[in-house]
Amino acid sequence: MLHSVYYSLLLLALFALGVQAGIDPSKQRCAFTKGTWCTNYAKQEPVPWKPAPRGSKECPGGCNNVGRCNYDTGLCDCPAGWTGLGCKTPQKRPCTHKQRKGDPGENATQPYSHIGPDGRDLDWTNVPHPQYYSRCGGICDDDVAICYCDGPMGRIPAPPGSPPGTPPLQVGRPLMTMAHAPKTTWDGRKAFGEVDYNLVYGPRGYCNVTDPEWVPNCGMDGLWGRTCDEPIQMFCPGGCAGHGRCYLGYCICDEGYYGHDCARRKAGLPLLPSTIPTTRWLAEVVREPPAALEPPPAPTRKRPLIYVYDLEPMYQAKILQYRVTPRWCVHRWHVWPNNHTEWTDLWVYAMDTLLHESLLVSPHRTFDPEEADFFYVPHQASCLPFPIGAWADFPWFPDAGGPRTRQMLNMVIEAVQWINATFPFWQRRGGRDHIFTFTHDEGACWAPNIVNNSIWLTHWGRMELNHTSNTAYLLDKYDRDTPTLLQPDGFVHLFKGHPCYNPDKDLVIPAFKAPGHYASSGLVGAPTRERDLLFFFRGDVGKRRQPNYSRGVRQAIYRAAKEGDWATKHKFFIGGHDDIKGEYSNMLGRAKFCLVAPGDGWSARMEDAVLHGCIPVIIADGVHAVFESILDIDDFGLRIPQDQVPRILDILLAVPARAIRSKQAHLGRVWQRFRYASIPGLSEELKRMQLHNKPRREAEAAAYANATAAAAAAAGGGAAAAAAPKLPLPQPFTGDPTEDDAFDTIMQWLYSRIPHTRG
Repeated sequence: MLHSVYYSLLLLALFALGVQAGIDPSKQRCAFTKGTWCTNYAKQEPVPWKPAPRGSKECPGGCNNVGRCNYDTGLCDCPAGWTGLGCKTPQKRPCTHKQRKGDPGENATQPYSHIGPDGRDLDWTNVPHPQYYSRCGGICDDDVAICYCDGPMGRIPAPPGSPPGTPPLQVGRPLMTMAHAPKTTWDGRKAFGEVDYNLVYGPRGYCNVTDPEWVPNCGMDGLWGRTCDEPIQMFCPGGCAGHGRCYLGYCICDEGYYGHDCARRKAGLPLLPSTIPTTRWLAEVVREPPAALEPPPAPTRKRPLIYVYDLEPMYQAKILQYRVTPRWCVHRWHVWPNNHTEWTDLWVYAMDTLLHESLLVSPHRTFDPEEADFFYVPHQASCLPFPIGAWADFPWFPDAGGPRTRQMLNMVIEAVQWINATFPFWQRRGGRDHIFTFTHDEGACWAPNIVNNSIWLTHWGRMELNHTSNTAYLLDKYDRDTPTLLQPDGFVHLFKGHPCYNPDKDLVIPAFKAPGHYASSGLVGAPTRERDLLFFFRGDVGKRRQPNYSRGVRQAIYRAAKEGDWATKHKFFIGGHDDIKGEYSNMLGRAKFCLVAPGDGWSARMEDAVLHGCIPVIIADGVHAVFESILDIDDFGLRIPQDQVPRILDILLAVPARAIRSKQAHLGRVWQRFRYASIPGLSEELKRMQLHNKPRREAEAAAYANATAAAAAAAGGGAAAAAAPKLPLPQPFTGDPTEDDAFDTIMQWLYSRIPHTRG
């Protein structure tokens, strides 16, 4: 034990001595990284920070009073409900139900709508299958396919003939799903809903009185409270920069401001103060983009410089408008009554909006595409399959039918075509300097060939060239081809021929874990725990899954552990919530080894393990784990080939104590790269956690120092070894949370990719 303790202390002592001796700090912060990407970033010569260029191209017709003008392109960005030149063409998303027969593509463009011109359902007793969420027991807002109450507490649309963009006279209480709609008509005939008619429309019904006897779960972005009447802040990336107001993911910019986050100012107009500093709930979370300030906030800044596309809203903002429910498709949301931000990783694909927002408020953002090193494409494809596609009969890319991945693939193709038709930058380098995120279960396996040259930030590092879908969720099976009316040749040929991930140009990045997810980890200064569990995994172990789920890895380990009673004999825990009790974070903090194995594709268990100081046991042949191409994973993790799964217990029991302590010490030097902290609100939350835990951390350090001194005073041999304390490794990171966090790591790596994009 003394050897491992002294080894760990030696690491810390050498680091301190290196700083005191004037050793290059970049070598210290870049320890345990592969190659020179980290040190080169730290040593780079900053570039001048020039004022942002501003556009002056006018848009036709004032964008019909509904859209916002992009003064760079002269094109209108239209919100949900509108499209076309000048936002003059209605683009409705009615509360409909599609009736399909035979082939999935048959009648795909011929939905049968149950909604009349007044927004009311034409026939509650028509109950076809399968049922979609968007049937309406009240009045439908056919801009976003959301149903509201009919009656005194219901929706009152703008009067007929009102100018476009006129808000409703009364928003009304939402009836979000069939679980909120009546199950009978007023005269007792069977309807499509699931709730007693009187609870909704009776004398004391939800839609009729101020204080009803029954209320549904609100579940609506922008509304809160018992009866879903209280307005709250909606989510928009960057909080509309304090120069606009947010409507369900779409920023309505103040006059003269433009862009998807209203950060840009039309040429010739003076900059106005952002309202973010005076809006407490936004000031807690975001800031006005540094790239928008004049003069710039600093003389110089570091590369990479990244231009974030203001995409056609159908590929970004409209998708967020269609999502409706607050925690779907996003990494944070506002809660009633004080608009406080809650960070959420309930939506496992939240990296899409997190990375987008991080870039918007980052010093790495540039408004000048001519100086940009990279172009970021903030598409929301991972939000499209669910809930968007399950909610209503629009949008489809290009038509209905087939697996959900077909919709995502075609949406990305359309986004690239729009970029290529609007800007010259895709053709300039063949897309090599364009960045896409692919966060869905099987990452970029289905990514269209049109983006093959681009950089893919993904959660799934599967590397073989010839691959088939391994998901047990058939709606996502990307190699199940489906001819449709508009794609009679199917869609597989549009992506076939590339790996899911190419380590030469792509990067496996961490999924987002909200700070509360690891608040009890010793790495953020929470009380340390003895690592008394050999192994821990709690989650889906394939009990009700197809055999190919997790490549059979989780199932095999679970069966062996149950049959051998490993939990009792070896403190080897694996199973679902019915098998293993106890607080999840606590169990992770007590375990020496934690399983990292696939699910339907990627699984965020690497992040769980590392953020809790647990040695990740990676079992996924031919798959890179998070940051495996740029960090020395073997220094802090353990790889086991899939064919060695039957021997996993023997392998773990054979790992020497010294090796375990070494890997734990290495975890303490890299773990912060697996958490996201670059958004101001995330950084402040983590600082509060560090401050809260500081007294405990200092007390533990003092106790350890005293115990170490006592052990050293006791002369030699076994007695000293027995008396030596167990060092609570790895140690918490106490510096600036934004330094070398996951976002910063991605920026450092991108800097190293600049030369490769210029070939």
